[in-house]
Amino acid sequence: MEEEHKVDVKQALRVFDRATREGRKEADGWHYQGLTVSTDFDGYTVFINSAKVRLTVFFHNKFAVDYSSDKDLQDFIRLLASLDQS
Repeated sequence: MEEEHKVDVKQALRVFDRATREGRKEADGWHYQGLTVSTDFDGYTVFINSAKVRLTVFFHNKFAVDYSSDKDLQDFIRLLASLDQS
């Protein structure tokens, strides 16, 4: 699905950073504005999840995104953009 190419990894990482600073820490990660963010044990892999999309950012900004519909992904991308701007 070509929608995946619209994911801006650098933007996602800025949102991840903001979520870890401003979000609420719980056992499964930080909760912030409809997202749950976390890392693997060494911090090299970052997970950014909404209710319907799971973005995994690997070392060297490679990424994988899991979603059911293009609309879900578009909503996720809009949420990242919104959180990056505010």
